[in-house]
Parts: sequence; structure tokens; C-alpha cells
Amino acid sequence: MLKKLKKNNFFKSVMVIITGSALAQILTIISAPILTRLYTPVDFGVLAYYTSILGILTPIMTLRYEMAIVLPNKKTDASNIFFLSIFFTVLITIVLFLVNPFVGPLLSSLLDAPQLTKWLWFMPISAFFIGLYKTLEYWSTRYKKYKRISYSRVIRSSGLISSQLIGGWFKVGTIGLIGGQILGQILATIYLLKKVTPNIDTEVLGSKNIKSVKSLAIKYKDFPLFSSTQAFVNAISQNMAPFILGAFFGPAVVGYYALALKLVKLPANLLSESIKQVYYQKISEAYNNGKKLSNSLVKMTISLSIFAFIPALILFLFSPSLFIFTLGEEWIEAGQYSRWIVIWLYFGFINRPSVAIIQVFMMQRILLTYEMILFTIRVVAMIWVALNYNAVASIAVYSIIGGIFNAILILVTIILTMKKERGKI
Repeated sequence: MLKKLKKNNFFKSVMVIITGSALAQILTIISAPILTRLYTPVDFGVLAYYTSILGILTPIMTLRYEMAIVLPNKKTDASNIFFLSIFFTVLITIVLFLVNPFVGPLLSSLLDAPQLTKWLWFMPISAFFIGLYKTLEYWSTRYKKYKRISYSRVIRSSGLISSQLIGGWFKVGTIGLIGGQILGQILATIYLLKKVTPNIDTEVLGSKNIKSVKSLAIKYKDFPLFSSTQAFVNAISQNMAPFILGAFFGPAVVGYYALALKLVKLPANLLSESIKQVYYQKISEAYNNGKKLSNSLVKMTISLSIFAFIPALILFLFSPSLFIFTLGEEWIEAGQYSRWIVIWLYFGFINRPSVAIIQVFMMQRILLTYEMILFTIRVVAMIWVALNYNAVASIAVYSIIGGIFNAILILVTIILTMKKERGKI
């Protein structure tokens, strides 16, 4: 079996990205016990607000055109989409700078976090580098340059953690956490930019023209119209918890939740992002060659569900004890949150192939409808529970609903894929 795996291009590509992701995650795990002793839950709470707002902005920075870079057969089309994605990143960054003086103070006031106001000025910079990074990442994916993606993730994590540790050592507070977040992303983006720039050959650059860019923008209009909107709604849905928790229970609870989410996501992100990156390229190529995708979808989903089950069960049963052991007794509340978060993340982990299939089949409308229903139910349920119960119950409901909806999405995607291949839709 090992010999077969070594010859399997998909497995080798995934392992290349996983290597970089693993190193990045190891650095995060090693630093976590130190950071929790250098910063307070309130510091982590302000960071959670910042990263949550950034997470909501990320999907609209490129209008998701970066995902279309992988799809065309022609190099020239991919190149034009590449520059289309960069164009929107620059344009939306300018808009963010213009609206910040009006929106920033209002948002800080609503969240009762006045210290956040000054940091919102850095939000457009963070968003710009994330948009540029995603564009460069998908360009690298198209050409199967997985090593550079892997290295960029290690660079991002190294820059982020080293900055946060230095800031914590000098007791600078929130500036250390957010400053590290910004610096890590900038370093990773610069690295990818240096690697990508020499590989965009003269022929492709010379073929770029406005007419072709407009034509491709229309051809792949489902990405900004539905995929970007869906991702935006999904980002709000996934990042709304800190805002609701902060409104009802204060920034310290937000800090506990943010750290719990970050640490529980580590094992999931180690594989899921790597698999998604490679699987998306693989099925795009298979689809362009007229191959069926349903068998691959089912096999990949089952494999991921089996692989992740035992780790998820261990985290659900022993998270509070693990948090006490690694971070200290004052972080037991974060451990209580994490056991519920793992339910949502488990099903989110195994739905990666389904989301990739939806993008390839251009069925973004279905995903948008799904996200809007999920968002509405999640918001209503979490607010009602927060009004009547405690933070743990709120997070439990939020996570269980997310898990159920991810399971439904997987089932629906498999059914629709089979129907599409039989010509019934």
C-alpha cells in the first residue's frame, strides 16, 4: 500500500502541502502555552474581533475570481483571470480605506471595544495582502507548485508567532497579537509573489487584453454573484459567534472562544486545506476531460470521515483536561467550549470535497441558498440561547447546527452530482 501511495500523484501533492502546514501548526501548538501566559483573555478577545472582521472581508476581496484561475484549459484565459482577481483586490482595498473613518468608530462602539478603533485602520492592509495571497496561491495550484504554497504557510506562521512572542515578552498587549497577524500574512504574500512573478511568461503577459478580461469576467460571473456572496454569508455565519458572545458575556469569553477555536482547528486545517487545494485542481482537470466525479466524491468523503473520527472523539471527550494540562487551569473554560466546537469542525472537515465539486459544477446558487438558511437559523438560535442560558450552551447550539448543516450539504451534493452525471439535471 505504501508503494502505491508513493506513486499516487494526488497523495504526493497533498503530502507536500501538509508538510508545510504541519510545520506551521507545530509552531502554533508549541507557542500556545507561552502566549496564553503572556497575554490575557481580553487581549485574545480583541484579536478575535479583528480576525473575525477580517474573515468576513476576505471572501469579497477578489470576488472569488481567484478560484476560476484553475478552471480554464488555456493559459491565456488563466492569466487574464489572475489579473482580474488582482484588480478587484486593489479596488476593494481602496473602498475599505475610504469607508473606515465612518464605519470603524461605529463598529467599535457597537462591540463595546474602543481599543479596536485604531486597529481597524490596518484592516484594509490585512485584507489586501490576503486577497493577493489567495490569488497567488490559486495560480500556484493551477501549475501544481505545491511546494511554494507549503513554504509560504511556514513563513506566515513563523512570522506571526515570532512577532507575537516578542510582543508578549515586552508586555505590549493587543498590539503584539494583531501586529503578528499582519506581519505573518505580509511575509507569506511577498514570498509567493517572488516565486510567481518569474513564472508568468512573456507570451501570457503579452496576450492579456481588456476585451478578453471582460469576456472571462462574464463567463465566470457565478463566482462574484453567487460564490462570493455565499462565501461572504458563510464568513459572517462562521465569524458571528465572537460578536454575539461579546455582546452577551464580554470580551474575556470571546478570548476563551477564540483560543478554543484556533487550537481545535489546528488538526482539521492541517489536512483539510491541503486536500481542498489539491482535490480542487484534480477534479477541475478531470471535469475538463469529461470524467465522472461522483465516485471520487463519495470515496474521498468516506475516507475523510473515517480518518477524522477518532481524533474528533478524543477532543470531544478530553478537551477540558487537555487545555488544563497545556495552557493552565485558568483556560478550562476554553476547553469546555472546544468539545462542542469539534462537532461543527468534524463535519466541516469532511465536506471539503463536496464544496469543491459545487464550485467545479458551477452550482454556487445552491451553496448560497444553503448558507443563507444556515446563517439565519444559527443567528436566531444562538441569540435565543444566549438570552436564556450561558456561553457554553450558546456555543454548543451554534456548533451542533453547523455540524448538521454540513452533513446535509454533503448528502445533497452527492445526490446532485449523481443526477448531473445521469443527465437528470
